[in-house]
Amino acid sequence: MKKSERLEPIKQIAANHEQDAAAALGNSQRALTEHELKLQQLKNYRAEYARLFQEHGSRGMDGSQLQAYQTFIGQIDLAIKQQEAAIIRANQERDIKREEWQTRHTRTQALDKTVNRLKSQEQHQADKKEQRELDDLSNARFWQNRHK
Repeated sequence: MKKSERLEPIKQIAANHEQDAAAALGNSQRALTEHELKLQQLKNYRAEYARLFQEHGSRGMDGSQLQAYQTFIGQIDLAIKQQEAAIIRANQERDIKREEWQTRHTRTQALDKTVNRLKSQEQHQADKKEQRELDDLSNARFWQNRHK
């Protein structure tokens, strides 16, 4: 079995690992996008709630209503902080997945180049062997025709 043929399964395994890493990178990017969307929704919700608080506050409200609004805005602020932390973690996870994919992609490319180089060398050797055989056959016919 040729060297290039022996490396083909290894190259295929590396390509499969690269595809898996690419899928994981895609999943982590989607998760990051979802976290960013959720953060934007929370900020929009907070802005709307603050607007309503202003509107109701200008008409007057009692202490319990004021406390309820402030408590709820505090909860929204906490949720925003938690979502920002989730985005940081998702960014870090995505960066890790990108590095893993890049490493696997580089390995796959290196194996691909190696296999192609080996195939080229094997083809060159086969061509030289075929040329030698043709030369030998031609020489043999020449000598046979000369000795007849």
